[in-house]
Order: sequence, then structure tokens, then C-alpha cells
Amino acid sequence: MSGKRESRKRLHGSVDSRTGGEQQQIMPEINKRYVCEKIDPDKVERQTAVILHMEYRSQAPPLLIDDEDGNEKETKEEQELMYYVHYEKLDRRNDEWIPLERVLVNEPVEPEMVNAIIIPDEIKKEGGPQTPHTPSGALTRSQRRNLEEYSHLKSAVNGLDATTARLEKEHEERTKIKNIPRITIGAHTINSWYYSPFPPFCENHEIFMCEYCLLYTPHKSKFKTHLTTCKVRQPPGIEIYRKSNLSVYEVDGSGQKLYCQCLCLLSKLFMDHKTLYFDVDDFMFYVLCETDSSGAHIVGYFSREVESANNLACIMVFPPFQKNGYGKLLIQLSYDLSKREGYIGTPEKPLSDLGKVSYRSYWWWILMKLFHIHQGHTVTATFLAQQSGIHVDDIVSTLQTMRMVRQYKEPEFVPGEWYVRIHRKVVEHCVLNEYGKPPGLLLDNSKVRWGPQMTRWEYNRKHQKPASTNRRASKSQAGTPMATPPIDGLKGDEASAETLTTVPESFEFFKADSSAT
Repeated sequence: MSGKRESRKRLHGSVDSRTGGEQQQIMPEINKRYVCEKIDPDKVERQTAVILHMEYRSQAPPLLIDDEDGNEKETKEEQELMYYVHYEKLDRRNDEWIPLERVLVNEPVEPEMVNAIIIPDEIKKEGGPQTPHTPSGALTRSQRRNLEEYSHLKSAVNGLDATTARLEKEHEERTKIKNIPRITIGAHTINSWYYSPFPPFCENHEIFMCEYCLLYTPHKSKFKTHLTTCKVRQPPGIEIYRKSNLSVYEVDGSGQKLYCQCLCLLSKLFMDHKTLYFDVDDFMFYVLCETDSSGAHIVGYFSREVESANNLACIMVFPPFQKNGYGKLLIQLSYDLSKREGYIGTPEKPLSDLGKVSYRSYWWWILMKLFHIHQGHTVTATFLAQQSGIHVDDIVSTLQTMRMVRQYKEPEFVPGEWYVRIHRKVVEHCVLNEYGKPPGLLLDNSKVRWGPQMTRWEYNRKHQKPASTNRRASKSQAGTPMATPPIDGLKGDEASAETLTTVPESFEFFKADSSAT
């Protein structure tokens, strides 16, 4: 018995000193925790990970290359047993396939962290909470609630109701393994973060996507052919904002369905929870681009549902362009559009972890400007909402972390109203901790060329009419685009829409539609 116990402790593939022969290899098991080597460009570190899946595959994704007859075939590389692992202390975006030698089966594994909150490094850099936590997760209820609320960190499944917990488990099971290893778009090749429902012929292949029309293919040779024939040089919409080298285009999901579907599939590669892929008819997309002499290069976007109380449904800045202030610029634009439309907007919930931090930073910036004006007074959250354009619920959730907002039961106060006490010391504390730090990029409202076909008040008055009469109350007026075309030689929206549909037959792309759910 003792000999068997000792043999299990030895490394796989090691030599038994007593017999001189190679001992039996110990194979890792699925859903068990092991110490694994995580290899970064500048370091190798050991992390505790859970093995989610294993299969025989090549370490590098297969390539599609041309043979002598011009037909494409998949390269055949040597396959080996690979393990798909999730590192416990890291976000799911770091999940990866690793070979057997990187699974250290005999290394002692640290105790599992029960109900612990791990704050991602990206959130800390963005100004998220710095509350310390212990390996056992020993936080007070108040600290845990504030951390999860502030950073929108995923709560434990056992803390959710039965239906939500079941849906969460189904989502994790369906999307736990990345199906696209990386994507090349424009001058950037980006490793994917999460699963995205690309069609089956794209799975486990690198995707090549045109940065102008967003058509995609796993075939590199066909993609090169497309680049030589594609005439599109900007998103297929109306340019509603231009300052310096930045432009924003408004794209109608019902009129440019294929483009918007491809945009959603692309963004899902870098967004954990996103359910909108194909049903884009009722959404407007606002695409941010960096422009130069060759065209308008997409860097991010936000979408919003027409005739909705939300002024933003989804926001994404793609990884090569993050930390440049583009996300908060798009947030500023979403609020500017809702103000022009005549209502107090709010982003659709739930927000992603980084999205929540970006919004909190923006809300503090706007509110701190009002606090300096009304310092020493007690005002209602409704008053602050009217002054700032931020929804009451967002104001309350932001200020609750500093205990600046509360409701009163006394008869002199309005029942159900939230009151904010703007104390001088609290304002000084917020300033000291840079709660109201301005965004790196400020929206120039004078450069926004956008106006609604009708305000929300006008739409509500005519709401008894058939929905088809004025279905798109959120769309820009036809007379509001820039006076000059953004890129020489193109005819704006019409040229983009025309060239998007004239794709060469050799370009094998996925014509997504609402039936492909």
C-alpha cells in the first residue's frame, strides 16, 4: 500500500530510482483542480486551474492553404492530447488550451477560495474598489455588496434565484470553450476572449474580417482577393460626429442587417454576456472610427434600441484601442443623443465589469460638478437627474457606495424620494480620491450633427397611431449628416450600402439572418 501511495506522488514521465524504469504516467481529470503553467510573453507563472475539457488537437490552429490546383485544404499537423483550462484567479478571457507537460499533477494545490471576490487588474487600473480581501474571502456583507455592485463582479450561482441560476449554468456550459482562437481585422491580429456563435465552418480557425464591410472568412487567400475588390471605406451609415481624426457613423440595423450582425459576432469575441446576434432590426449602431487617407478604421461602437427607455444597449471598444478614452467618449455621445431626444436615459442592465467601471467614472464626473455648485445642501435625486441627465436609479446606486443618499419616513419628506446630502467633507474626500476625474477625451457637442425625427414627448402623443407610421423615433433626421463626404470619392450612405452588397463571388462569407439563431 505504501509503495502505491508513493508512486502517485511522482511526476508523470519520471524515472523510478529503485527499478530504473519509467513509472506509469498520471493523467489529469476533467473538472479537477491542478497547478498549471501559464506562459505570458515576458514570464511563466504557476496558477491553479480547473480542467474543463480535453481532446486530441494540434497546439496551433489549422490553416487553410491553396494546393497546386488552387483549391484550399486544411494543413495536417501532429495532434496531441490538449487540456482546456480555466485559471481560478483570472477572468474567463484567459482560458486556453495547454499540453500535458504544463499540467503539474503532483504540485500541491492551494485550498479552494470559497465565496472569494477576485478583482481583475483591468478594474483596478480603471479606478475600481481597492478593498483588501483574504484568501478565504473574509469580507463583511457590506464590503461584498459594494464590491459586486461597484465593479459588477459575477455573484456566486448559489446566491441567485433558481431560474437565473439555471440560465447562468446553461450559458456557461454552452460558451465555456472558445471556438475562435483569434481574428485578424485591419492591421491587428487579436486573440479572442470568449465564445462567439460564428458558423461551424469557422470553428477552430483564425478568422479574417474586412475592417470596412465586416465580411469574414477563415480562408486567407479568399480574404486577400476580397481586399483587392472591396470598395467600401467606411461604415454604411450617416456620419453624425467628426472631430480631428475621429468620426461616428449611425448605422440602422434594419437597413444594414448583415453589417450589424457581423459587428455583433465580432464584439461577442470580447464580451462574456451578449445575447444580441441576429435580431438587429430594432437597434441603431453608432460606430466610432479613426479616419485617415485610406478610410475609416473601426475602433468600437455602441448600440441602442429604438423607442426604448435605455440610451445604450451594448458598448464595445476593441482590445487594440482600449485605454484611449474611446469608451467614455461613446458614453458621452449616448447621453447627448438622449438629451436631444428629450428623455433621461440609462444603459441597459446588466453591464459588463469594465462597462460598469467606465459608467461609474462618468457618473461621478458629472455629479461632482453639481456637488461643487450645491455643496452644503440636501437635494433630491430627481433634481440631480434633471440637472445631469443621469437616471435616478444610476445616481442612487453610485452614491450608495459613499452613503450619500437615503430615504426618509418623516412627514416633511416626499415618500419614496431619495435625498442626497452634499456634505463638504464628503465632497473633499471624493476629490482627494479622484472620484470626479474628467475623461481623457471630451465630446464636442457642437460637432454632433444629429436630431431626432421627433422627441419622445411628441412620439408619446402619437403613440396611438400604427407603429409602422413612426416606428423609428430614435433615428437621425435625413438632413443632419456632415455637409461634405468623409472620404473623397465616396457618396456617403448610398455608396456604402451599394458596395456592401457587391461582394465578389469567391468571398465565402456567412449571410447571417434572423433564422440562424
